Amino acid sequence: MPALRTAAVVINVADHGESDKIITFYTRQQGKQTCIAKGAKRSLKRFVNKLELFSWLDIEYVTGNYSSLARIDQAELTKAFPILRNDYNRFVAANILCELIQLSTRDNDPDPDLFTLLTWALDYLNRGGLVPDALILFHIRLFNLLGYRPQLAACVACHHLEPTITSYSFRVGRNGILCSRCSHDHETGPAGIPVSLSTIKLLGKALELPYEKIERLRFSP
Repeated sequence: MPALRTAAVVINVADHGESDKIITFYTRQQGKQTCIAKGAKRSLKRFVNKLELFSWLDIEYVTGNYSSLARIDQAELTKAFPILRNDYNRFVAANILCELIQLSTRDNDPDPDLFTLLTWALDYLNRGGLVPDALILFHIRLFNLLGYRPQLAACVACHHLEPTITSYSFRVGRNGILCSRCSHDHETGPAGIPVSLSTIKLLGKALELPYEKIERLRFSP
């Protein structure tokens, strides 16, 4: 099989036998890939300090057949994100990001925008970005990329977003917001999650702004 080369982020690492490691990557071109790194636990050259959780790499690997794993042959470090492994809160947050990617994606199903989101979020945390804000921004962008974009532009019932109405609620079952007027008139189910008009507008910006600008957004506790 020909070797494939792609940018990749390590989202999971597991020991395999005495000398090997099983690495799960999220790659830019091929999506989620699980590879065996032969001799990685003993390597003093090929993989030293490279196949670490959260590392952003340029990898070369050979795909396996139906009964075997792909094999990683080379890895060059792009960004190590060392602070994420040395700060407990940032480590936990980064681990959440990687677990979400692992659970919400399929093998061999690439999404370059999802790769960009993951690398931005890891880099933002590594640069000292606020942990709660990073998690909120990552979640809302992830849901959008997975096809679960919430309806925030207007009430899902009357299709208006009026400045005179400041009380809204987010209804999970309808994947959108409901104004207080429509809530009283039409809804008989759960009350939903109270949300202010300013929060709705903030979440809308989180979905629309480019990455260099969403870092300026601040979410109150």
